[in-house]
Amino acid sequence: MTASPFDSAHLHRLFAPGDMARLFSDSADIRAQMIVLGALARVQGEAGVIPDLSGRAIHRASLELQIDPSGLAARVAAEGATAPALAQAFRDLMQAPDHARYVMTGAAPAHVQDSALMLRLRQVLAQMEAALDALLGRDLPAGARAALQAQKDGLPALRDGALWVSLPDAALRPALAAALGLRDPGCDWTADRSPLRRVAGWAATLAGALCPLARPDDPVRAAALQALAAQAAALLPLLDAPDAAMAQPAEWLALPQILLCAGAALGHAEALAA
Repeated sequence: MTASPFDSAHLHRLFAPGDMARLFSDSADIRAQMIVLGALARVQGEAGVIPDLSGRAIHRASLELQIDPSGLAARVAAEGATAPALAQAFRDLMQAPDHARYVMTGAAPAHVQDSALMLRLRQVLAQMEAALDALLGRDLPAGARAALQAQKDGLPALRDGALWVSLPDAALRPALAAALGLRDPGCDWTADRSPLRRVAGWAATLAGALCPLARPDDPVRAAALQALAAQAAALLPLLDAPDAAMAQPAEWLALPQILLCAGAALGHAEALAA
């Protein structure tokens, strides 16, 4: 076996989360953080917090520059955060120090990383909703249908209560939220990890709600579905880290796995309901 079945050459089809896996790649992580850095600079430039010309230059560069994730590894290992190394690489690649010095102005690493994660979680929830819609279009047992419909019905509230932009500047936060298509929570929620726990909890509950679709005539899919649901449920308590310093490493370890388990479970459920 491999460390993760989701990217195993021989196991990935048994545990296949579909396109969702791409959202948890290094390139997706870096690209999302670049989008946040660019949007932040643009709204800061428009508000006069930084020179408007610099804001527009940073925003344009955020859409064009390519950063190698492996080049960030040493600093990330030393500091426990991705954004500082990324911001420095961004500044270096811009080759325009008069503009580049404003990259990540007014934001801590956690603000950039959390906002970027929310961009990816928005896509995760959209993919899961599409899969749920397809599944609900099938002939399902009444109990399973009710549970899955409840999960779908909970998505609007989940998006409002979880897909939040992260920024300490209350005056700029609404503009950044609008630029990124996220919600403004009205506060700096860096120390409050409940939005991520809500998304993870919804996904783990969804995986469990799919288990009644397991059929004895397809024991391989049935066993995989049940194992995925059990794995998601088992990982969920890791997100209740008692120590704030442990919260983000715990999220890196557990959150992608929970969501990929739910995505793969949806794939098995759709096949079982065919």
